[in-house]
Amino acid sequence: MNYQRVITKITLTEESQDVILQFRGSSSAIQAKALEFKTDEEGNITYLLLDRLIHKANESMFECFLNERWEQGFSLSGCYVSELNRSVANR
Repeated sequence: MNYQRVITKITLTEESQDVILQFRGSSSAIQAKALEFKTDEEGNITYLLLDRLIHKANESMFECFLNERWEQGFSLSGCYVSELNRSVANR
């Protein structure tokens, strides 16, 4: 079975570069620092380079269900830090 975690909320504080990710089915959130981030012209986060590894070795993607709708997921990479990348387009 191919199970992918689903991000339900992303909070980015640009001044401090704090990132909080909430996942479906979890009451706890993951908190990290964004070493680098990019947004599109509408303010959607398209790229995050985090200061720690938040994905598992077998994960290559996080699905996104944000603002009550499915959005393009993030591809994942990194062995010491997590790099999340996507082009924002509705499914």
